Amino acid sequence: MSKTIVVGSGINALLLGGLLSYDGEQIILFEKNSYIGGRAFLYEKDGFVLDNGLHVTRFGPENPVAKIMHHIGRHVEYSRLGNSYLVDYDGQQVLFPTSPAGVFKTRLFTMTEKLKVLGLLIKIKSGKFNELMDISLKDWMAQHNITGGIRRYFELISASLMVCPFIEKTSAGETFRNLQKILKSGHSAEYPAKGWRPIQKALVNEIEKNGEIKLRSKAERVSIKDGKAVSVLVDGKEYYADRIVINIPVQQLFSILPEELFDSGYVSLCKDLLPTSGVFVDVLLKERISDIDGMLYTYSPKAYGMITSNVAEGIAPHGSQLLTMFYPTSFEDVTETVKRKQKKEEIWKAVKSFFPDIERHIYWKRETSLRMIDGAQVNIDQTEDKRPKSRVPGIENLYLVGDSISAPGAGGDVGNESVLITYREMTGRVL
Repeated sequence: MSKTIVVGSGINALLLGGLLSYDGEQIILFEKNSYIGGRAFLYEKDGFVLDNGLHVTRFGPENPVAKIMHHIGRHVEYSRLGNSYLVDYDGQQVLFPTSPAGVFKTRLFTMTEKLKVLGLLIKIKSGKFNELMDISLKDWMAQHNITGGIRRYFELISASLMVCPFIEKTSAGETFRNLQKILKSGHSAEYPAKGWRPIQKALVNEIEKNGEIKLRSKAERVSIKDGKAVSVLVDGKEYYADRIVINIPVQQLFSILPEELFDSGYVSLCKDLLPTSGVFVDVLLKERISDIDGMLYTYSPKAYGMITSNVAEGIAPHGSQLLTMFYPTSFEDVTETVKRKQKKEEIWKAVKSFFPDIERHIYWKRETSLRMIDGAQVNIDQTEDKRPKSRVPGIENLYLVGDSISAPGAGGDVGNESVLITYREMTGRVL
């Protein structure tokens, strides 16, 4: 039986470990924390199960999580979201279109804009703009005279789908590739029908059939011998394996790999990769305040969220609700104290624009700011082809998996897609 060591227990490490274990591999997974999940860990409080942020999936049965879970015999049902809404620049609440059909129903667009945006969506679905990788969304909109409601629509797509609220940085080509896949699959954002806890538990069970997960076990060094990864030093003990997978952000890669083994270009590529950043708030509600089961968007600030308990069973006690709102920001906004405080105030403005009297319904709330939401911001300088590959160059049997490497998509989709790529590189098999 082949043995694979996985460093880190983020959701993508668990997905890859589950796949390999299902194939008969022995998996030894090391996690420095006392819990699994990495930046997708689950926090449980008084019957509520909170994501660490907002972890929706896209593309329905075509999304990698669905494919992987089905492959290992753990089919997962997803809840399609209902109507989504936007509190627009003028404070008015309008339907936010998440499908071509929604374009004609919303007051976001004038009639002329509705016809124009439908024409654009047809072109996007055909792949007309897919190659515009180095052109920003802002420049593309200027070239195509995109103004008014259509401009606000694409600005919010940039902030939510691409997790980059800066249209001058967002890659137009990457944006349209994601939109094309949504349009072709007919599936926009969805959420696991029973939340993420059953998925994580199923993956842990699968890994532990042939191996083990070691918590509070910090990897100190990956040992390289004759150009091959041979072992991992964990808490002073050497563990040997046939293959090693690293599931930590590539920005931190050289905390466990000897930097001198790599050329300066690769080192810079990893260290200088800009992550997505942001603030989010989780609100545990004593009673139901809304039946909205779609996304909630605000234009000022450009934030989005949802009442996850309206679409997932078992993540909130009966009669209660769980709301999460996320506000993508710059890296500087969450590292500087004054700016971070300002952003937290702005996200509460977003929550209250939907629910002005929410304070009297709150059971408990959590405000969080993260320098790294996703490992890579998909901007014009960090498109898929410009990020590190799943194989570590020059080192045999050493692989990367996660949301900071070269894989299609944006946000969490990058990490999930990376699992399929790394699995193919390791085994030669395509799921």
